Amino acid sequence: MDYEFNPSQWTRIFAVPVSVVENNLKIANGEQLKVLLYISYHNDHLCKIEEISQNLGIAEETVEEALIFWKNIGILSNGKNLSMSFVEKEETKPVYESKPKVKTTEKHELSPVQIADRIANSEEIKYLFERAEHTYSRILNHTEQRTIVWIHDYMGLSSDVIVMLLQHCKEIDKLSPGYIEAVAKTWCEKGINDVKSAEEEINRMGRNEIFFRKIKKIFGIESRKLNTRERGYAEKWCGEEFSDELIEYAFDKNIDATGKLSFAYIDKILSNWKEKGYTDKESVEIGESSSKSESKQKKPKKTYDFDALTQIALNLGGNDE
Repeated sequence: MDYEFNPSQWTRIFAVPVSVVENNLKIANGEQLKVLLYISYHNDHLCKIEEISQNLGIAEETVEEALIFWKNIGILSNGKNLSMSFVEKEETKPVYESKPKVKTTEKHELSPVQIADRIANSEEIKYLFERAEHTYSRILNHTEQRTIVWIHDYMGLSSDVIVMLLQHCKEIDKLSPGYIEAVAKTWCEKGINDVKSAEEEINRMGRNEIFFRKIKKIFGIESRKLNTRERGYAEKWCGEEFSDELIEYAFDKNIDATGKLSFAYIDKILSNWKEKGYTDKESVEIGESSSKSESKQKKPKKTYDFDALTQIALNLGGNDE
């Protein structure tokens, strides 16, 4: 079925630059197009981020990202010119001392034009974007596009491995660009850059996530995330295949001894039991019971020389006389 504009709708129109359709329509997502159309329609005044957000029902962060996208391409400007312009959101200075921002290389700050060029000149990048959009079930935003190109071009991960990484992140509901890039960096450091090693790592990460949930339930901390140090201990226990029963028993020992949860204390208990060959609660109880019995047996018994004691008594009796 063919579609065309209803003639009655041509009575009121507004302009959009031709270059938007010719060069940028393919790489722009829905939110970016909404923001651009809003500014085009309200071209009689400078549009503020707060205004655009409120009228379109889009988060201010998303609006700001869209404006940066069109500004980098050269469609928008910010300033006094009313033609296709906007006013940047005024930053409120926090009363606390903020942490310094992590510096990124210039290569990481890829512009939409650079990304569009990579798509046009690389079938591999084009394939990656298609698979990524299938994973996200939508068109990628600029940050997501930049992350994928960065991981491929500058981290050096292969396309197949990146696709596997994206699918894994979707399965665990962690598709944020920051998380994806962090995992990609870890994989690079571990030398994971083929399908087999990526599959093994994904399986290991999956086992860890299941194990983490078990640990949090046993320790009664299901409402919070494990910190980096705690995850390190939990990964160690998962790798050494300690049973849930043994970990729970070690946790009970920890609470009895200290009154509070300590991953380090539990780790010492588990390491000690492993060294002694204990594999479950029963073996620990038998081993500890045997140790106590041996300790009692080794305790020196008091012995007496009755002949010597008799002689001492006689001597004392002679002195009394």
